Amino acid sequence: MSEDGVTPEVVGQRPLGGNVYTSIKKDILEMRLLAGTPVQEVELASHYGVSRTPVREALRQLLDDGLIERDGRFYRVKELTPSDIRDLYEVRESLEATAVRLCVERADDSLIDRLRKLIAEQNDAFKSADLQRFSALDTAFHLTIAEGAGNALLLQQLTVIHEKSCLTRGREYGAANWIEYSIDEHSRVLSALERRDETIGVAEMIYHIRGVVDLHYGHRRRKA
Repeated sequence: MSEDGVTPEVVGQRPLGGNVYTSIKKDILEMRLLAGTPVQEVELASHYGVSRTPVREALRQLLDDGLIERDGRFYRVKELTPSDIRDLYEVRESLEATAVRLCVERADDSLIDRLRKLIAEQNDAFKSADLQRFSALDTAFHLTIAEGAGNALLLQQLTVIHEKSCLTRGREYGAANWIEYSIDEHSRVLSALERRDETIGVAEMIYHIRGVVDLHYGHRRRKA
């Protein structure tokens, strides 16, 4: 990571125009720019080798997306308050529960196999301490369930929700045993999907989602 807090995607490759937005967003979603990290026009323009105009437009879009926020005259990656997290995860809980219910009804066995492989890859990422890869696989697990629901609008909405959920992961992954718990909870959801058990699947997903809110409010329940 460079001194300005930005890591280039590919050395020597400079994005132009609208690609600046894509590049900054990718750095946020892949946890190279964590919540609270300053993002400033001059430094970003210098880093990407463009004028300040496309950077300004990219920051305006990211502000509209809710991925950055103003910090005086400058910007920083958005830090969600406990209230923000509660609001976000109440909506996410409802959508994820619906995704599980529909996935039980509609998904074929090949999608279940994909979920099984994603959990195996999450275990590999955990063992190699690759948090960026683990985060990407975490998102992929949930969005694959949404894909199995066979509802394009639901998948679209959950994609947006998961982009904002990435803003909370810096703290989550720093909590003791959080990643092991996350893998275990994903496995519980998968087990219910394998059995086509809608009731258990929805209950396991809701428990998993509520754990994030519990963490940010200072308490965390765990099954024995």
